[in-house]
Amino acid sequence: MRKQTERARQAANKAARSVADKVGEVDFRRIDPRNVELPKIDWERGRLVRKDAAPAIGHNFHAEDVAWPLRLVGWLVNRYIRLCEATTSLLVAGDGPFVQLQVARQPIILLVWHGRNFQGIPMARLFHSPITALTSRSRDGAVIANVIRPFGYQSIQGSGTGKSAGKKTNPRKRGAQAFRGMLKHLKNGEMVLATADVPPGPVFETGPGMVKLAAMSGAAIVPVGVCFSPELPVPGTWDKSRLPLPFGQRSLVFGDPVYIARDVAKKDATSEAASEEGEESPAMMAACELVTQALQQSQKDAEGLLGKKS
Repeated sequence: MRKQTERARQAANKAARSVADKVGEVDFRRIDPRNVELPKIDWERGRLVRKDAAPAIGHNFHAEDVAWPLRLVGWLVNRYIRLCEATTSLLVAGDGPFVQLQVARQPIILLVWHGRNFQGIPMARLFHSPITALTSRSRDGAVIANVIRPFGYQSIQGSGTGKSAGKKTNPRKRGAQAFRGMLKHLKNGEMVLATADVPPGPVFETGPGMVKLAAMSGAAIVPVGVCFSPELPVPGTWDKSRLPLPFGQRSLVFGDPVYIARDVAKKDATSEAASEEGEESPAMMAACELVTQALQQSQKDAEGLLGKKS
């Protein structure tokens, strides 16, 4: 043991002398400051970037790994939603079939309109099955994930692209990876929450992503209408968002489950004309329209419970 300790000490001393000799050979007067590589800072995460770190590919904002100012924003939004939840009375309708699906451990896809996603966050307290919410793989998506986690949501990051963008979905948004992740949760008999309309629109029109997911998983799509009174419209938003206000009422309406035939996804995938022109097959378009009508009815019923007119 003593011999091993002595050899280790000698090796350490040798290494220290080698480093000292190299430092002594450096002429600091000849160093060009323009060629000195300074430490890089990742301002989004508030940390230094390692020199050997692999470059980030695409949207790489994780909810657990964002800078403290963004976590603070998420905390403040979460507390505001809690305030609205605590100071409003809740009216629930149509939840019978939804509860039965949970008791039977059936896979469920909950859909809300994009402009109502913040208003629907507190409804997780009524759930029995584990639920995972889809958020974008971006800075905003990471903030939202921090907002919803205390309410009992898991989050999976990824997104598609709406028709209004006039282009195909960017692979860097990791929509395909998120799709496979949600499919796995559904096969385990869990629930998934997502918005039916996809940024940047069109608003109040169901995109094909969640419909394909329902067709492949056999999950029931449950449209959810949610409304607050009072609430304020948020100007300049593509999804016609509304800001919930405390000290009032809120309503939650669960529509009848909608099932999508499994062959809808197959027909959509094998439609050559649709794939070449970037359009969906007639079967998929009909299924999307069916979900749109169901979700519009649920939202209309939720507003009707509070005496509002659509």
